[in-house]
Amino acid sequence: MPVNSRLPGFFKLSPQERFDRVLEARGIDAEAIADLRTDDAALLRLADGMVENVVGVMALPLGVGANFRVNGKDHLVPMVTEEPSVVAAASNLAHVARVHGGFFCSADEP
Repeated sequence: MPVNSRLPGFFKLSPQERFDRVLEARGIDAEAIADLRTDDAALLRLADGMVENVVGVMALPLGVGANFRVNGKDHLVPMVTEEPSVVAAASNLAHVARVHGGFFCSADEP
């Protein structure tokens, strides 16, 4: 079935109403994607305030990048990603940079 992505007023709907509209537009059975729904109303409200057209939330792994030294100060860097090697690669590069003093940055005044 072809999809019509034109959904006037979609952004004005609640997350639940948007979810239902997507199901309707695609002809998808709600049970088939039940894992995308959340019963946590507070989490859904928070997500809805963060990005437009929220229909649900999903969890991603949270890792910590180690070895980071920026402008002489050590940092543990939270990293959310589904890519298995990103945290390891960033931590490894930070280790290499740390041997030479770490990362240095500056910013101009706005």
